[in-house]
Amino acid sequence: MKAEEFSRNILALDSKIRFAGVIERSGHLYGGGIREGVEEYLTGGKADRSLAQSAYIIDLRQMFTSALGDLRYVVYAYDRVKLFSIPVSEHILVFSADNTANVEDLAKKVLYYITLVESQLSLYPPTNIINTEKKEILRNLHASGIADEMIAEQLDLNIDTVKKLIEETNP
Repeated sequence: MKAEEFSRNILALDSKIRFAGVIERSGHLYGGGIREGVEEYLTGGKADRSLAQSAYIIDLRQMFTSALGDLRYVVYAYDRVKLFSIPVSEHILVFSADNTANVEDLAKKVLYYITLVESQLSLYPPTNIINTEKKEILRNLHASGIADEMIAEQLDLNIDTVKKLIEETNP
């Protein structure tokens, strides 16, 4: 199951879920969407910053796994909305819900769904995550023998995403 379908299925789990998407560890959104008829509170640069911060917070919190156990989810409760971040394999599910949603009930529902489908997930992004210019840069850097890690840093992408994109662009 690809990121788009996974995100749609998360939206379908509960009518209080407003948005669902999959981001990579660098914060790039490559699958997801907002429920039809729902007002967007964060747009443009603010939405991008929120996603990048979600990825960063998950990464920071996972440093405590050996002492505290696996990180299940992070939630921020605002007056208008609740924002959730859940690590899923090498990715992060981000979703928002109405402020009236019960955090524990909603998290339990989503986590249960993830356990049901996790073995079917293929969340790596399609090649359209980056524009034509970045694709060309990726191809050129790769063809020049530049290490994948350096390419990831140059393009501000996760290393696993870069490897998948190289695989998809160089059949």
